[in-house]
Amino acid sequence: MPRRKTSTNAPMKELKPLHENMQLGVRVYNLLKEQIVTGRITQGSPMRPDTIAKQLNVSTTPVREAIQRLELDGLTVKFPYQGWFVRVYNEPQIRELYEFRTTLERMGIRLACQNVTKADVKWLLENQVVGRSAIKAHDLEQYNIYNRDFHSAILRIAKNSYLISAMDQVTHQCEMFAVKSEQIEGRPPRAVEEHEELIKLLEAGKQKQAEELMQSHILSALEDILRINFIASESAHPAPAIVLGLT
Repeated sequence: MPRRKTSTNAPMKELKPLHENMQLGVRVYNLLKEQIVTGRITQGSPMRPDTIAKQLNVSTTPVREAIQRLELDGLTVKFPYQGWFVRVYNEPQIRELYEFRTTLERMGIRLACQNVTKADVKWLLENQVVGRSAIKAHDLEQYNIYNRDFHSAILRIAKNSYLISAMDQVTHQCEMFAVKSEQIEGRPPRAVEEHEELIKLLEAGKQKQAEELMQSHILSALEDILRINFIASESAHPAPAIVLGLT
């Protein structure tokens, strides 16, 4: 049977044009996520696309896309006939979230002990300077960046893409509570000291001790969060915070 001759000059099928608001949707998503994570939009607040779109001077399409993406992140929830709200967490849910994170972080530090290089340790120590400077300046925003970079670096050093993917599922939710815990007097300096010790254990390849310290590090943050009673009422639906315009 003769082979079917294929043409290398066949015309490409026409592609659908990209919508200009695709990038806009990302910007709206980043803005709303930042507002929720930092607590400017509180748990239980309604996320009305038309209201938000009017404040941002955009159409409702990118706003809806952003809110749906936030729902996948676990930051918003949609109720039938009511619309979207910022997710409200109760104490058992917060504990489950941090217990899951603890398991992932323990795995991360264990693998990192096996894969760490001198260059990795050098970067982590340089990042410690950033953390100490942020504390000295009472700059919580800079401290938050330092803290996020430290934990992200551990995952990067661990070299496990599945671990990174799993952590992505809980990171945004944990950030909602981390922002509050970092305002507790003495919490940031204690965290920096624990990071310092983790780096020493990491460099020495002491996996068991590093895992135990990482578990203590995460669970102590959980207890701080629960101690300040950062748990919104499940029945409360406060008015949404003012959303700043896009820049």
